[in-house]
Amino acid sequence: MRRGKLAWRGSVAALAVVAAGLPATGALAGPGADGRPASAQGSYPEGCAQWSYPEDPGFVATSPGELDAAKASWETPEYGYYTGHNPATPGTAVNSPWQLTAVNASTAYALGYCGQGVTLGMMDSGYRPTHEAFQTELIESVTGEGVYGTSGYGYRGATPANPFTAGEWFTVAGDQARTSDYSHGTGMLGVTSGMRDGVDQHGIAFGSKMYVAKTGGSDSQSHGPFHDYVYWYTANKALVDAGAQVINSSWGSYVQTLDRTRYDGLGRDLGVNGNLANAYQVAGKDSASATAMATIIPNEYLKDLEYQYFFFKKSYSEGGIQYNPNYPGRSFMDAIWDAIKDSGAVNARSAGNNDWSNPYFRPAYPLFNPLAEKQWVAVGGVQPPTATNPEYTKQFGYNEAGLAKWWNVSTPSSNVRTTSSAGDTNYANSSGTSPATPVATAVMGVLLSRYPDMDAKQVRELMFTTANNKMSDGVRFLGTGQTSPSGESIAWTAPDGLPDERWGWGIPDLAKGMYGPGQLLSPMTYNMDKAPLDVWSNDISQIAIKEREREDLEWLAGYKEQGIAYAGEFSPNVLNPDGTLDKQAFMLQGILGDPHVQAITNGHPELYDKISYEDAVKWRKEWMDERAAYIQNNIDNHLYTASLTKQGAGTLIMTGDATYEGGTTVEGGKLSITGAHASSINVKGGTLGGSGSVGGSVTVTSGVLRPGLASDEATQLTGTSAGNVLNVGGNVTVGRQGRVAVTISGDRDYTSVRAGGQLVLDGELDLDVRGKLTPGTVFTIMSGSSIKGAFHALPENRALNVGGYLFRVSYKNNSMTLTVMHAVPNNGK
Repeated sequence: MRRGKLAWRGSVAALAVVAAGLPATGALAGPGADGRPASAQGSYPEGCAQWSYPEDPGFVATSPGELDAAKASWETPEYGYYTGHNPATPGTAVNSPWQLTAVNASTAYALGYCGQGVTLGMMDSGYRPTHEAFQTELIESVTGEGVYGTSGYGYRGATPANPFTAGEWFTVAGDQARTSDYSHGTGMLGVTSGMRDGVDQHGIAFGSKMYVAKTGGSDSQSHGPFHDYVYWYTANKALVDAGAQVINSSWGSYVQTLDRTRYDGLGRDLGVNGNLANAYQVAGKDSASATAMATIIPNEYLKDLEYQYFFFKKSYSEGGIQYNPNYPGRSFMDAIWDAIKDSGAVNARSAGNNDWSNPYFRPAYPLFNPLAEKQWVAVGGVQPPTATNPEYTKQFGYNEAGLAKWWNVSTPSSNVRTTSSAGDTNYANSSGTSPATPVATAVMGVLLSRYPDMDAKQVRELMFTTANNKMSDGVRFLGTGQTSPSGESIAWTAPDGLPDERWGWGIPDLAKGMYGPGQLLSPMTYNMDKAPLDVWSNDISQIAIKEREREDLEWLAGYKEQGIAYAGEFSPNVLNPDGTLDKQAFMLQGILGDPHVQAITNGHPELYDKISYEDAVKWRKEWMDERAAYIQNNIDNHLYTASLTKQGAGTLIMTGDATYEGGTTVEGGKLSITGAHASSINVKGGTLGGSGSVGGSVTVTSGVLRPGLASDEATQLTGTSAGNVLNVGGNVTVGRQGRVAVTISGDRDYTSVRAGGQLVLDGELDLDVRGKLTPGTVFTIMSGSSIKGAFHALPENRALNVGGYLFRVSYKNNSMTLTVMHAVPNNGK
């Protein structure tokens, strides 16, 4: 349940005003000359107005009643429409953006967040720097150069092309791409960063800084194991050094195979259907025919993904064509990880467009390197609504979440309106998981502007746990009743709160994402050293992390019992134990004609793409051991327990139902509970307050327990008034270094703690008396099932002189009470 949405002067209208430290929009001052609220004129949160055009009608809401109008003000033609069709034009063709509507971007804009103050990165084919949508200082080419460490080819068709040579100089600057290359990158850049200028479309994170690096080729480049470690480390490290918090990577297709129905595993042409009887025939998830997939590298099962991993290992190990003795065994994917791992930057990657149940190795990389998972996002596709199907549906025919479901989202992937490299004023529709990926990247950019105290890894988890998995009726799962061409259901099948094998976490939702996380996926430390105030009104559960624990422990037990056999059979491109070729083996494109492969195989390249049984056993054990160690570390360090640690000077107000079991620790600033907090709270240096309920115990080791929701805090919330009582289901313990701070404003107006368990008292009591009191009035400051101890220097019957009154202290009847004895003239002086 949601007990109070974000506030308008301290949280959202702003969280703009207080939480993000942005300029105050001010109180409503009546309409200005243009009819908008005066507070909206020239007073957007810094960044949104600055990076939009002067006539932009979009404004930031300054009261709850303005929110709908503020959202609508941003939904101009360049923002787009639900179906992607501009109703002002005839027909039903997609001719305008729909990606912004799909992720509810207008809610974020209406609350003041468009990615401002955030730096993103893009690794793609370069871009057309003269395009009108890129004429902003927010888009900049990254700088970085070096020399190749190995030689090879970027394109892996029947004849390899786009060569690079060891020792050759390179630049990674995105604005220096060849004209023949930059088409793809131009389109991807428009999705994240196209200017909001009143023309055609704009980027979702149009207020973010974007640095661009080039891949050195077009989108036809293979993302198989054929790239240079040094180049890819240099490019991604340059993006990280420029400050990129999320790096988008949408480019490339995995190397394909020779037609498996025609060519055998040695690449011999047996004629049409000559190899059909022995072909490794795998139908795609939604394909009606396995033969339609005969040239697409198989990716349906773990063994298929594992083969891609094996081939990467082989190509970058000694004897492989991309072997670099300075980085032995390190692939270009490892180079990307090496470049980002210490920075905390997140890498967003397209799942692929080939109808498999799993993303390719590149987006599924954390399966084999689990340390990378928290900095990885794989992105699948979603189709726009149509007249016959007025809901978002899963994009059949593209790779799905599968084994990468825990780090996968689904975003618009069909007819995404964006910039075109055909000319400086050209725009076009783009399809595939390529344009889907910058949607996810841009969503994280907007969320980072909303949460200046979260890092990219935390925002990634917030995006996952606030993603949408419902259709407009709010009940049915997305895709219910929909089928693919093969007749298979594309409905969401996972329970609420868990990622789905097709959809992953679902469609990112910036509307829900404005109101805090929906779950905690690991122990979270929230250090509020930038925002003075934040409000989380989403319910926060631990459903997913407990299911992840169950799955991981099941996997670990299976591995311990069965060893590497637990992963199942090997790919047919792994040689048999006796060194013979499996009858279903296949041949990758671009291997037989590669002169580098020819050279290292003495003119016999036909086995280069095959993996020896010994290597397969060794490399499988390596990745399974790494995963086992990762899971064991999670167990040993209690990382399957959802918990929150609040640090920093800011105030966090939690208004929803927090049902995670790991508890909350307050180490700095203030935590105010106005909703329900199921587990225990430990105060270690900060302040705990609020008028909600804590289901567990409260322990004040050091710091302050200040019950009640102050009136100035209540003004930050919609539908929530000031409250005096903090209810605690368990014990309340106040240690020697702890304090309880209580405010008495009148005979019936005072703050207090009501506990279901024992009161253990050994700290200080701070009393703030603000109103006129009647002698004989009894204030029950704390109550519980029993009391042990007393506040420091306040034993039973002690008289306490505070605020112009003399009080009698008592701990009888399981309550700590203060009875007004009489007023003290001149405040006791």
